[in-house]
Amino acid sequence: MQKESIPDEVCMELKKKMEQTWDISKSYWYPLFECKRPDLIAFNSQYIESEEKLEVIISLLKNHGVEQVLEFLETDHSYKIEVSNLYPYYCYNGEFIGGEGFWCSDKMDWIIYASHEGTITFGGDWLVKSLKSLWSDWKQNIDWDTKN
Repeated sequence: MQKESIPDEVCMELKKKMEQTWDISKSYWYPLFECKRPDLIAFNSQYIESEEKLEVIISLLKNHGVEQVLEFLETDHSYKIEVSNLYPYYCYNGEFIGGEGFWCSDKMDWIIYASHEGTITFGGDWLVKSLKSLWSDWKQNIDWDTKN
């Protein structure tokens, strides 16, 4: 499975569950809009957008048992993808066809959000703690973040 489109009715249910779980009330999210959840960190996208960081993110997810990822793009395209195909950036695989996006699992215990303003937000206590422990320079790369 490379990418599997999510049927509209299923997509609406999953998006609603994601929005309720992660306190998402607009088409854009933290740090561009306040969120009540404390288990978030928003990095500057240029800090995250590298093959090395992507490999770390995918490894963390795989080690947490994640096999498939739900992908919700602002283009109204929604997919189920293999975690190894995760590319959680505003500029989708180097092209401006993805736009803003949300990535999560159907368990909703973690989330990634890429904004048009150059931020990438991670949510989920286990994921945020893991990233902070792996990246010693994280504090220098959270200009938009108000929670850390």
